[in-house]
Amino acid sequence: MHIKLQDVSVNYSGKKVLKGITTTFETGNIVMIIGRNGSGKSTLLKVLAGLIDFAGQIIIPGKYSDISELTGYVFQNPETQIVGSTVFEDVIFGLENIGLSKTEMETRAKYVLDLLELSELKFFDPYYLSGGQKQRLAIASVLALNPEFLLLDEVTAMLDKNGKREVLNAVLKLKETNKGVLVATHEINLFLPYVDRCIYIEDGKIAFDGNPHDGAELYRKAATEKFKKMQV
Repeated sequence: MHIKLQDVSVNYSGKKVLKGITTTFETGNIVMIIGRNGSGKSTLLKVLAGLIDFAGQIIIPGKYSDISELTGYVFQNPETQIVGSTVFEDVIFGLENIGLSKTEMETRAKYVLDLLELSELKFFDPYYLSGGQKQRLAIASVLALNPEFLLLDEVTAMLDKNGKREVLNAVLKLKETNKGVLVATHEINLFLPYVDRCIYIEDGKIAFDGNPHDGAELYRKAATEKFKKMQV
């Protein structure tokens, strides 16, 4: 399954944040999206989540009526998404809102909690979880809704080393389920060995789309050149 963007642009207060983005995303792949702060990484994910207006076209499979039906968005700060008084209730919350039976909700909750190694914390108050556990819970709650693509926006930025590793392992498990995973991140070294593709966004445009190591190298060179110019 795939999503195709054609000439997608976004304006914020008269400023063009995305400029003519044309690309395709497929399930079964992990795509790392890199770029400087303000380059358009998060904006691209929000377009794919159906959270903001855009110009251009997004082409989706015919059985879907809206891009938001295919995608699930996970924020940088998991506490903005956690609403349940227990880990289990947090996963169930979103499922209750789409009218599933109790049996189906429990089946889905068990599956995602097992997959992301949270089953033993099922009845814990999310407030007392570690940062990595909270982020895995946020991912689990979105995954329970069964999107085809998960959009992860700087999901390791607020975590310590152990938390980052926990989330990386969760991302790798998502790939095993044949989901498409898009990770907007500054943690290039963390994700680089495991991703299938890299998109480097510069000033709202795709500067590179392809081999992860080549994309990372191009970004690092650009960052180095920019730093040198600032020192002059």
